Amino acid sequence: MSFRAAIITVGGTWEPIVKNLEEAKPQFVLFVVSPGSKPEVQSSIVPKLTYTPQYSCLETPEVGDLADCYERIRQGIPKWLEERDLETQEVYVDITGGTKPMSAGLAMAAAERFSHFSYVTGAERNKRGLGVVKSGTEQVFRTVNPWDKLASRERERSTWLFRNGYAERAAELLKQGAQKCGAELQREMETLAQLAECFADVDRFAFKEASHRYGRYRANLEIIFSHRHDLAAFDMLQKMAAHWESLKTEASAGGAEISGTLRELLANADRRGRQGRYDDAVARLYRATELFVQGKLYEAFGAKLGKVQRDRVPQGQFDNWVKRFGEGREGVYELGLRDAFEALAFSQNPEHKEIAGRYDSISNHLQKRNNSILAHGLQTCTEAAFTGFWRALLPALEVREEEIPRWPEIDF
Repeated sequence: MSFRAAIITVGGTWEPIVKNLEEAKPQFVLFVVSPGSKPEVQSSIVPKLTYTPQYSCLETPEVGDLADCYERIRQGIPKWLEERDLETQEVYVDITGGTKPMSAGLAMAAAERFSHFSYVTGAERNKRGLGVVKSGTEQVFRTVNPWDKLASRERERSTWLFRNGYAERAAELLKQGAQKCGAELQREMETLAQLAECFADVDRFAFKEASHRYGRYRANLEIIFSHRHDLAAFDMLQKMAAHWESLKTEASAGGAEISGTLRELLANADRRGRQGRYDDAVARLYRATELFVQGKLYEAFGAKLGKVQRDRVPQGQFDNWVKRFGEGREGVYELGLRDAFEALAFSQNPEHKEIAGRYDSISNHLQKRNNSILAHGLQTCTEAAFTGFWRALLPALEVREEEIPRWPEIDF
C-alpha cells in the first residue's frame, strides 16, 4: 500500500528512518523531534535519501514528559494535515525513534486518527540480541492501528450510547466500525448493529418492526452471545423480544389491552428524562396518563381511544351524563383527559369510580405539560417537573418501577 505522507519520531539513530522513508517514499513527512534530535533531520536523514520529500518538524521540548509530548503532537498533527491537504488514510505513522515518551505520545495521538503504523526492527541486535539494531540489518515492520482492527473505539462508544438511550446512534457507529474489521468481527458488529436498530425501533414505538428485525437476526445473536459465554444476556433479549411480540397484539386490539404499551411509554419517558430532555419526557408521561384512562374507558364502556358511544352509557346514568358532557356528536363522545377521568364515575364498576378521583392527585403535573413549549405554552420543563410528575403518576397508573421494561446492559 502506498502513502502520500508519514509521521516519524526522530532519535539519535538515522539509519532506521532512512530505511523506512526509502521503502515508502512518502511525498510529505512530519518529523517529531526533540531539541537534541532536530539537527539530525537536515544533517543525517534528508541528505541520505535518494529523493527529497517536503518535510516539517514538530518539536517536543519536554522529551521525558509523556503528557507534554502527547499534547503537543496531538495539537500539531491537525495543523500539518490541513497545511498539506492530507486525508488521514494517506498517512502512516512510525514510532521507532525518539525517547520512549515521544514514541508513546505519538502512538497515543495517532491512534485517534490513523490506521497504519510502522516500526523499524532488525535481523540482528548488539548486546546479545537485546540492544539496538545493527546497522544494515534494519527491517520495516508494518501493522494496523489495533483500535481500528478491533473497532475498539466504536464498540466502546456504542456501548455508552446504547446504555444512555441513544440506540440509533449506537447502531450507526457499529456499522461504521464494522467496515474497518476483519470478516468475522465485521459480521459480528453488523449483527450487533441490527440489535441496536431493534431498540431504535422500540424508541420510535415501532414495535412490529423491532419484532420482525429481531426475528431475522436471533440465530446470529445466539451464536455471538454463546461465544461470549453470556447466555444470560441472550435470555434477556429473548424476553424483550417476547415483550415486543405482545405489543404487536396490543396495537391491533383497539384499546382492549394497553398494559405493555403503557409501560413502554413510561420507559421511553424515563430514557428522555435521563438524557435531560425533560419536555419530551413530560409529554410522554402525559400520553401515558391518557392511554391509561382510555384503557379504563374501554373496560367501562367499550370505548376505543376515548370515544364513548352514546348507546354504551348506562341508562340509569344517561341524564346526568348528558348534563355533564352534552349531547355528543353524531352519537359519539370524544373525551379529553379530564373528562375521561370524570366519565369513569358513571361506570357501574366501583374500581372505575375510585380511579375517577385520581385526576386531582396529578392535575398540577398535567398542567405543567400543558404549559410546556411542546404543548400549549412557552415554558420549558425542568428536571424537578419531570421527577415530580413521575413519582405522582406511577401509583395513579397502578405501575411499579420494577414493571417498567429496561434495556439490558449490553457490551458491544
